[in-house]
Amino acid sequence: MSAVEPLHILLATYNGARFLPVLLDSVLAQSDPNWVLLVRDDGSSDDTVTVLHRYAAHDARIRLMADEDATLGIRRNFERLLDCAHRAGAASFALCDQDDLWYPHKLARMRAALEGAQARHGGSTPILAYADLALIDDAGRSIAESHFGRAAAPQVRHGVDTWLIAHNLIPGCAMVGNRALLDLALPFPPQVFHHDWWLILVASAAGQVISVDAALTGYRQHSANAIGAAAPMSRILDFILHFRHSLEDARAQYVRAVDQAAALVERVGVGGHRKWIAAAGVARDRLGAPVRRVRIGAILAGPVRRIGLARNVLMFSVSLFPLRRRCRERSGAPSTR
Repeated sequence: MSAVEPLHILLATYNGARFLPVLLDSVLAQSDPNWVLLVRDDGSSDDTVTVLHRYAAHDARIRLMADEDATLGIRRNFERLLDCAHRAGAASFALCDQDDLWYPHKLARMRAALEGAQARHGGSTPILAYADLALIDDAGRSIAESHFGRAAAPQVRHGVDTWLIAHNLIPGCAMVGNRALLDLALPFPPQVFHHDWWLILVASAAGQVISVDAALTGYRQHSANAIGAAAPMSRILDFILHFRHSLEDARAQYVRAVDQAAALVERVGVGGHRKWIAAAGVARDRLGAPVRRVRIGAILAGPVRRIGLARNVLMFSVSLFPLRRRCRERSGAPSTR
């Protein structure tokens, strides 16, 4: 990719006026100024759009999408942004959340990682790079220095493996990707529930995923988060206190992983990396099998396991129940990652 081409930052907003100025100021303060911020609001009822127009009036790099659709939900909102960037000829993109804080050198570090990988593997290779995140509270105070460390998965700082087929621990706001990834990932198959999970799966199965071992984003945790980063013990306690609801969410997540694995095999096909396509085939055929003992055998034998004992116990427990194959998308649906 040429150094003169701006990176397209994609921001999906919905009732985010409270923290949006902090996010926008941190984007404006990036040491790498070569970017375009493409924003699509999903029908906010607060002052989000007013804030966006105010910033766009002072910086031509901030551009608001206008379409007739109101509320699409998180996945479809980001898909619309990704498609718009693709049609605009974007050579690279970054996903952005409305309530986070970008550290000053984030864009420069991520662009360097992406361009370095593209120089090694070629422009036709789908590439995604991601970094760690620091967790911050409503006031911007530090909660944890590492999102992956707090999630009891420090190995994710150094790369991904086929556990990614079963669950995703990497938020979209930590990711950047190239045009070849957009070429292959778009349009999203109907089985896709989380846009970021699909993008990193496609890059893993058909291209390259690069990890940057640094926390480059302040990942804000607050009560209004659609998707958050709860500590493992908090998740366990929540599961116990709200067992029925938690089990239903876990079962839905299991089915999404199975269905998305099938979509991955279909989209990437024989051109993908053998290890990843084989693992996705196991998830599709064995984790998604109607016979319980086949599902249990697949979890015990691998290669599709989650990170950590507790997550695997939950996955095993869910596999004991009959699968429900129809999961509707919900706007702002909570994550069970």
